[in-house]
Amino acid sequence: MQSFNLINGNIITLNDNEPIVNSLSVDKGKIISLNKTISKFKTIDLNRATVIPGFIDAHFHLKNYGKRLDQVDLKGLKSLDEIQGVLENKLQSIDDGQWILGFGWDQNLWQEKKFPDKNFLNYIAPKNPVYLTRIDGHSAWVNNSAIQLTGNTVSKLNDVDGGQVINDCIMIDNSMNSFKHLLPNEELSQIKKWILTAAQNAYKMGITGVHDAWQDRKTVQAIEELIDEKKFPIRCYGMLAGNDDKLLDQYFNSGHYHNEYYTIRSVKAFIDGALGSRGAALHEPYCDDSNNCGLILITNERFSDLAQQCFKNNFQLNTHAIGDRGNHYVLNHYGSVLSKKNNRRWRIEHAQMVADEDVLLFKKYNILPSMQPSHCTSDMNWLPDRIGNHRLKLISRWKTFIDQGLKIPGGSDCPIETGNPLFEFYAAITRQDHAGYPIHGFQPQEKINRLNALQMFTTWAAYGGFDEQRRGKIDIGFDADLTILDNDILTVESKDILNSKILYTIVNGYIDNNINQL
Repeated sequence: MQSFNLINGNIITLNDNEPIVNSLSVDKGKIISLNKTISKFKTIDLNRATVIPGFIDAHFHLKNYGKRLDQVDLKGLKSLDEIQGVLENKLQSIDDGQWILGFGWDQNLWQEKKFPDKNFLNYIAPKNPVYLTRIDGHSAWVNNSAIQLTGNTVSKLNDVDGGQVINDCIMIDNSMNSFKHLLPNEELSQIKKWILTAAQNAYKMGITGVHDAWQDRKTVQAIEELIDEKKFPIRCYGMLAGNDDKLLDQYFNSGHYHNEYYTIRSVKAFIDGALGSRGAALHEPYCDDSNNCGLILITNERFSDLAQQCFKNNFQLNTHAIGDRGNHYVLNHYGSVLSKKNNRRWRIEHAQMVADEDVLLFKKYNILPSMQPSHCTSDMNWLPDRIGNHRLKLISRWKTFIDQGLKIPGGSDCPIETGNPLFEFYAAITRQDHAGYPIHGFQPQEKINRLNALQMFTTWAAYGGFDEQRRGKIDIGFDADLTILDNDILTVESKDILNSKILYTIVNGYIDNNINQL
């Protein structure tokens, strides 16, 4: 932590009392003045660069992001031939019997737009077990060598509650569980490396804090150790893994955990899968799979008990729900526990497909829709075939939620998406891809204005983590968590947002010599 003045800036405070200022002063990790400088402090001329409250990504996966960088990268590959080439190259560097782990494939990008045949991986890697996670993380593509190691038949894997097997090689949601204990062990030192890499990359993207959506005990330990070693560069709001009863009991008994860089006071649960793998729970069948309405991944009894435990122990419950049936299921369970408007700030993570009547339930029980704008633009090209034109109006209803007075914590779901907050901001205001398609945006009635989009990744994200009294705005007494950009993203042409540069990221008042680039 240092003492300094920032002057000659375009400082967007999101503070109603002083919305725009040109200078601020920082001391001991806090903002101590606006529009006046402290003579004894170091002074840095911003040269009209734009300063905003530090970006907060309200749905991030630190461990998975770092881990994916160590795996075979299949993101963006547009054909099976490309995938074959990548896998054959990997085989050159490993021995027979070693696992091939990969991430990021998406059949919607291939010409066939269908899940692959079971023989594809068996032909390429007959002597190596293969486990390739789909881009959404809700299905895995495996070969016979991997299936044999589970000791199960395809038929048994297909009978798992909340699971499904497609083409004898695609494991949907809970059918993936039989493989996970067979994958190479994750050592604590390795997890620390993954998390540190992810946090450093987030920092470079202008992110000052993340809400880490699913933390097991090793992840918690890794972050605590990195903080003790003074290596962790950002803030973290942890969501505990909802399937680990011992871990939950530990925190329910000890209460909320908090230090300057790390807070644990929430639990993450899963209700359904994803639209991309047809695991999201729908009221009506998928238009391109007429016998499938998706999957509910947890029993009524288990979810009800988890909700009661979170309520009793004052832990926030944040539940993954994507399909309209999945969202309705969660809202009904939340409502049975919360019963009325409240300040518990329970969240639905993604809330991607929501019916009109359920929007009203969000408002009734003060449920926060925690949403990731790039999911809309990543999925828009295949959604009409998947759910039909008549249901497209239910997708990514940001403006509808805001018009109901709801705050939307904004995130990226990195590594599902890139994690770049500027890309998320752009998607929120345009509902277009980076080429500007479609010209008016996908379901343009749900586009939001730039101020609201910025609030999603600052003020409202802070609110979603109970931090609105110290983060998410630039005000006296608030934490000195700031993002400095070369463009004013509230005024530049939308296409120029994508090319904006993060000049610097300041967390807890810490600034190093790179600020001299200003």
